[in-house]
Amino acid sequence: MSGPVDPHLYLQQIAVRMKDLTDRREMETVLDELEYLYDIIDPAMQDGAEALMSQLRKKLGIAA
Repeated sequence: MSGPVDPHLYLQQIAVRMKDLTDRREMETVLDELEYLYDIIDPAMQDGAEALMSQLRKKLGIAA
C-alpha cells in the first residue's frame, strides 16, 4: 500500500474482489495488506478485516 488509505473503502474493495482473487501471490499480498491494516485501524473495524483475512486464509489453505 502506498499513500493514504481509507480503511473503509479498502475493506469494501477487497470484499467485492474476494470471489475473483484466485492468484496465490495476489491473495498473499492482499492478506499481508489486511494484516497490516488490522493492526492500525480502529478496533470497531477489525471484525470486518478479520472476516476477510479468514476467507483468504481458507482460500490459501492456511490454518487459522
